[in-house]
Amino acid sequence: MIIDAHCHIWEEKMMSVELKEIIYEISKNLGLDPNLTMDGTSDRLIREMDEAGIDRTVILALDYEFAFKGDVTFKDYNDYVANIVKKYPDRLVGYCGIDPRRGKGAIRELERCIQDLELSGVKLWPLTGFYPDNKEYYPFYEKVEELGVPILCHTGAGPPRTYLKYNHPMHVDTVAVDFPKIKIQMAHIGDPWVNEALTVAMKNPNVCFDICGNWAVISKFAPVYLFQTLAQAKMTCGAGKILFGSDWPLFASLISLKEWVENIKKLTRPPPMEILGLPDFSEEEKKLILGENAARILGF
Repeated sequence: MIIDAHCHIWEEKMMSVELKEIIYEISKNLGLDPNLTMDGTSDRLIREMDEAGIDRTVILALDYEFAFKGDVTFKDYNDYVANIVKKYPDRLVGYCGIDPRRGKGAIRELERCIQDLELSGVKLWPLTGFYPDNKEYYPFYEKVEELGVPILCHTGAGPPRTYLKYNHPMHVDTVAVDFPKIKIQMAHIGDPWVNEALTVAMKNPNVCFDICGNWAVISKFAPVYLFQTLAQAKMTCGAGKILFGSDWPLFASLISLKEWVENIKKLTRPPPMEILGLPDFSEEEKKLILGENAARILGF
């Protein structure tokens, strides 16, 4: 089973004016096709999953209202994701998007999403302006722990007009230590704080990380660097902590889902890495990365 553990789902009607402006800005800065970036519909996703041989994909709702005002509420986005999962129940897994700054409202929405909408996890987007380890959010984490669902927390670089300081992996460490029963997935290996993210994952049995987004692009244009990073991750944490993800459709105009999957399947130690003594990846370890690790977290 191949599982994409980090994927977005949207269409223009789900996005605020400010968020659309930022996506167009990202597209311009990175040389992406903004039309492809904005086309995050479920029909396109399923079609490209089929082309890539991806069995299941985790799709994420975003609670962005604190940073990017718009007509679509966070509850609307959660409903949107839940309805798409109902359309493709054997292919898609939905995570709700909830900002813990909502206090008791966040807890009520979490209960609604998990118990009524039957979503499977929680997406935290701290780049909108909060530190995940603020003690004020602990009642929210207590409810997450009670409901027994995982958290996917953004770590690392973010889009323009947002602050990096909220995205440091060390904030995940505090939550992981204080709530050891919650499975926490750090996005992007915390890049540019890769070493810190790997340390957080190494010391906390309940923490893993995904290689979505920029790492897919790196696999195409700088594959030796990707191998070096994954080999370091394997030596630090073991291959059982690495989750395949895409961040689709953000970088789809640079690298397709199919090409990204194939790059992991073909992951081979380059001669310079062999000279440095870095370990190669077995076929079993590639299977862990491509889906078996995510299946364990999701309870498949």
